[in-house]
Amino acid sequence: MLRHFPIEEYQARWARVLQVMAEDNFEAAVVVSRGGGTTDNCGDVLYLSNHYSVSGGMDSRIWSARSFSGIILQKGQEPELHIDEPEPRRDLISVADVYCDNHPFLSIARRLKERGITGRVAFCGAWFMPVTYWRQLRDATPDIEWVDADDLIRRVRAIKSPRELDVYRIAGEAATEATDVLMQGLTMGKLEREAAGNAARVVVARGGRIQAIGTNHGDTIDADYRFPLTGSSDDAPAPGDLVRGTVHAAFQQGYYLDPGRTSVFGKPSPRQRRLIEATADIVQRLSAMMRPGVRLLDVAAEGDRLTQAFGGSESTLMKNFPFYGHGIGLSFEQPRISTVMSEPEDVVRESMVFGVEAFLADDETGSAFVEDILIIGRDGNELLTRSPYQY
Repeated sequence: MLRHFPIEEYQARWARVLQVMAEDNFEAAVVVSRGGGTTDNCGDVLYLSNHYSVSGGMDSRIWSARSFSGIILQKGQEPELHIDEPEPRRDLISVADVYCDNHPFLSIARRLKERGITGRVAFCGAWFMPVTYWRQLRDATPDIEWVDADDLIRRVRAIKSPRELDVYRIAGEAATEATDVLMQGLTMGKLEREAAGNAARVVVARGGRIQAIGTNHGDTIDADYRFPLTGSSDDAPAPGDLVRGTVHAAFQQGYYLDPGRTSVFGKPSPRQRRLIEATADIVQRLSAMMRPGVRLLDVAAEGDRLTQAFGGSESTLMKNFPFYGHGIGLSFEQPRISTVMSEPEDVVRESMVFGVEAFLADDETGSAFVEDILIIGRDGNELLTRSPYQY
């Protein structure tokens, strides 16, 4: 196999990260990620090195921190990659200096000492790193003052390069097809797991890795998934039921999309149609507002206004996810589009990728969810998910 992005792409990423480190007065940083079958926390190391740790499992006598990997970044030095596997994939990774060790955090600590790195060091990954492994690293580096800097790489990742946007366009085509297959199955009355399985085949066949395919219908429609453990249940909607489907996947080269749609098995009632159309309308209106320089607090305030104007009841889903979207890249990213989660300085910027979503509920009808993914462009936004809003 060959690496998808050329080495120049990674060199540009390293340069941008070192610039941010300098702005934050860091001479060195350690960036950790976790693979092991998930894509939620693999992004920073994947972004910098194109390495994904495959193995997972509990610690044993011969290894610790399976599925974790880390990168040492230092001013004036090339990145150094530490992995938990016996051999690096030289055909795929972008970093030349690789250390393979059954105990990756002890390997990182050893190299920090050998390189004479002391004092303030940024640590990226504190928000998900297990305490056991943090103690390993901390106790082995008494001369380092560790400073949590979880957003260090994410700030660079937020603005996509032209090559990344091209990957996103391919991913958007796959996400649209998978969503269509999922929703067509649900609106035909298929078992949820059968509809999800058909969508899963699309994701994998087009080069993606599934995180979750979520479905729901009928009396549980206001919950996230009908069966949370797998995402899809072993029963089918009845005629007249609202049905909802979401496809969460790293669709291409690890780049993530999570589009969602709500429809009806059979002919929708006027009240169901109003609910679905109003939800889609909010997404379209907010997407149109997402232009470079616009504050996310202002977009979210308009979302609140449109939600209140619809009336109805408060969606349980909205209580769980109190926002109208989020940055997206190698999994979910900051910032959020929310009056309670966005910061005053959070603004839309060119070449960001966002999920824009809305939740509405009606006590008599149920609840609806719609999400689209778009690229923020200089002259106009580019819609990546082109599934219809009703099936």
